Amino acid sequence: MDGIEFGFFMPPAHNPSINPYSALQDDLALCNHLDELGVDEVWIGEHHSSGWSTLSSPEMFIAAVARETRRIRFATGIIPLPYHHPVHTAERILLLDHLTDGRALLGCGTGTYLHDMEMLGMDPESIRDHFHAALDVVLALIRGETVDTTTPWFTAKKAVLQLRPLRGAIETVVVSSLADEARKLLVDTATSPIVHLTPPWGVIRPGVPPWAGTVDMDPVPSFVERVAAYRKEARHIERIRCCVFVHVSDSVAKGVEELMPGWCGQRNTLWKNVMGLPIPGSTAAHQEALEGLINADTFIVGDVATCTRKLAHLAERIGGPVSLVFNVYGWLSHRATLEQATVIAREVIPNLRGASRGIEESIRLTSLEAARQIKRRSAMQ
Repeated sequence: MDGIEFGFFMPPAHNPSINPYSALQDDLALCNHLDELGVDEVWIGEHHSSGWSTLSSPEMFIAAVARETRRIRFATGIIPLPYHHPVHTAERILLLDHLTDGRALLGCGTGTYLHDMEMLGMDPESIRDHFHAALDVVLALIRGETVDTTTPWFTAKKAVLQLRPLRGAIETVVVSSLADEARKLLVDTATSPIVHLTPPWGVIRPGVPPWAGTVDMDPVPSFVERVAAYRKEARHIERIRCCVFVHVSDSVAKGVEELMPGWCGQRNTLWKNVMGLPIPGSTAAHQEALEGLINADTFIVGDVATCTRKLAHLAERIGGPVSLVFNVYGWLSHRATLEQATVIAREVIPNLRGASRGIEESIRLTSLEAARQIKRRSAMQ
């Protein structure tokens, strides 16, 4: 599969029952583990409220863990541009570019938590326009331009960065729905998208698909149509990053059993009680929602062969270049998360990259030749 890469997305989500220091140490350990496993990139999130999201500065976290790793790329996932002055955002990503030896990616978006916006005095109604203005300035500064601008939200006067990218341009990725307006932004700014196949809460209630416009509980056709429209409109072939939740287990039923405690706990405590989403709170409703997402392939659960087949189908429909980014939603213990990362990196990813094709072909040819030799020897007797 040409042009395919793999990453992990850490929102991050920390169960409030776990000591915050321990949770951050677990995040650092996971990043080191992913580097050792040969994963291409890891995305580090930013949030400022809710009790679950205690990692408030992806740049500081990346600077800390970059010294302990060798090759993995680090992406801010994502920096809400309206929360920061664009000069500071551009300066920090350039500094990270140097501190990580060119392994930093800028992932950005508008932000999602309303209380984060409230604490910082952001107007949710103008957040999108604020984001567009900030993105223009950040991109111009990274390109080495001097910026003079005044907006309703910030001012930049003769702003210029002292650092320049270490090795070529810094890749800038925007979280996107690939809807009409979102595609236009990507094309106009020459940025690439990262798209979540479904939000972390999955669906509001069982039987309601997570993607608008679908009626058969299969969101992939609508998603693929948006991808196709973007590929057609983009001036260059851009990498599309698709965030998807994957859980490897002996069977779907076993996987559901393993996920249910964390899935129910987060949906009830974070998304229902804290964020106020109208999610039914019963265990039966949570399980019905989880199983519906699995049946629709918006969550991929099953053995190695099943996960490989479904991910290959998804990647094929998106087309290349593509990165499959596996969500770490915090539903599992730290140990189970490390185990999942290991089996995905050592079994699922190699299968998707066709790592065994040479071995399989050698076995096939060797067995054919052995059969011919046995037949020839038998004829000579």
